[in-house]
Amino acid sequence: MPFPHDSVRDAIVDWEAAGELARIKKEVDWNLEAGAIARRALEIGEGKNVNHGGQPAMLFENIKGYPGHSIISSSICNLKRMAIIFGHPNPDKATWRELQDLYIAGLEHPIKPVVVKKAPCKENKTFGNDCNLYTFPAPMIHEGDGGRYMCTYHATITKDKNSDWVNWGMYRHMIHDRRSLGCLFVYGQHGPNMFYQQYEDANEPMPCAIAINPDPLSAIAAASPIPAKMSEVDAVGGWRKKPLELVKCETNDIYVPASSEIVIEGIVPPHVRAYEGPFGEYTGFRASPRDLRPVFVVKCITWRNNPILSMASVGRGRDEGGIIAPVVKSAFYRKLLTDAGWPVKEVHCYPGVADLVIVSVKRGRPRVAQGVAAAIYSAAGGLYSYAILVCDEDTDVFNTDDVINSLVEKVHPERGIWVYHQQGSPLQPSADLKERMDQTGPQIVYDATWPLDWPLEITAPPKVTFAAMYSKELQDKVVKNWTSYGLK
Repeated sequence: MPFPHDSVRDAIVDWEAAGELARIKKEVDWNLEAGAIARRALEIGEGKNVNHGGQPAMLFENIKGYPGHSIISSSICNLKRMAIIFGHPNPDKATWRELQDLYIAGLEHPIKPVVVKKAPCKENKTFGNDCNLYTFPAPMIHEGDGGRYMCTYHATITKDKNSDWVNWGMYRHMIHDRRSLGCLFVYGQHGPNMFYQQYEDANEPMPCAIAINPDPLSAIAAASPIPAKMSEVDAVGGWRKKPLELVKCETNDIYVPASSEIVIEGIVPPHVRAYEGPFGEYTGFRASPRDLRPVFVVKCITWRNNPILSMASVGRGRDEGGIIAPVVKSAFYRKLLTDAGWPVKEVHCYPGVADLVIVSVKRGRPRVAQGVAAAIYSAAGGLYSYAILVCDEDTDVFNTDDVINSLVEKVHPERGIWVYHQQGSPLQPSADLKERMDQTGPQIVYDATWPLDWPLEITAPPKVTFAAMYSKELQDKVVKNWTSYGLK
């Protein structure tokens, strides 16, 4: 395998070789049909092994009205495809924990990028009034969306006004017209904070660039809860074990991944708003209403020959965000909590339910569930962790049955549930409209640990499992004779 992948095209070669890519040659309409195909494929795949099964990534090669253009969707929507882009030596047998380890290793051993003067993303260029976003097959993804969404899986790149820090984020962008995009800029996220607190406060436009379909690890970095002042670019180098190539934009001082399929350059002017949304979101609901939001004004577009646009047909289940979370979000919180001294054993965000964080802890520290929750809620990405379940270390956080058992049987209805009102997400389906608009929706913590004042050998009910109920000698005998019992 040609890891590290220098472009999404490299990854497509690997996915196809592994039987993880479908080339769709039949003509498909950008207007709802592509989104519907991708959404159904994701939902069909839910009943199968999410780790190494489900439907393949889809490369739509014949887009109605757009010869020479294509769209890729569901590119990383199972563990195997994620393992391929992280360079796992055996993607068919990779585990969530192993990918978390690869993610953390990259953060701990970052590698600086290199700047190049020539880049594939510069093969075509257009400037000013000649720019036309409708040159590309931006899809209408869901029925009821506010418009065509050009950017649903990409990197929005902004620069801190007062330092050299550059942030990569993933914020949806809807086409308004030929030269402007809407921006879902949520307070509390790094790029939006730069706009609201620095540029808009100074009444200055914010330079910005959007890299669509860069190499897969760059897209992962943009969707990661990496702390402020840390470099997503350096983390990508660490994951690749090789510097990422960047190239300077044409109209500003921002640098973008050189192999990006499409790069949109422009500004976000202060105090300018236009109606954006609604959009069917990763939560499985269309929760954020149409509202006045910041606007991206296009100054330049560059793109590769025969560009491949990315599309995330997000919704209920294991879409791009739902598969990134068990690796990226889980690894980030595991490192955060471990570095802070919390007695963490494992962390897992369940595939397809990215806003649930499951943490298993070793016994001994008082009020451990509340402490873990406070650390997560105050960290990057904590805004999007509506629910946290803290379990004892004998709960296998990667086993759904074990997790549900702990949630139902070990969480005390009165003393085991804690509700926090400090922050909320504008995409939180359970929040009412005002809570979504004001970002005040509550977050919840479930404490599934036995109380510290319980003598476990007397008070805590013993676990009834094969491993807990029988001697090691009998377990070994049963395992050894399993097939002779006539069982598989």
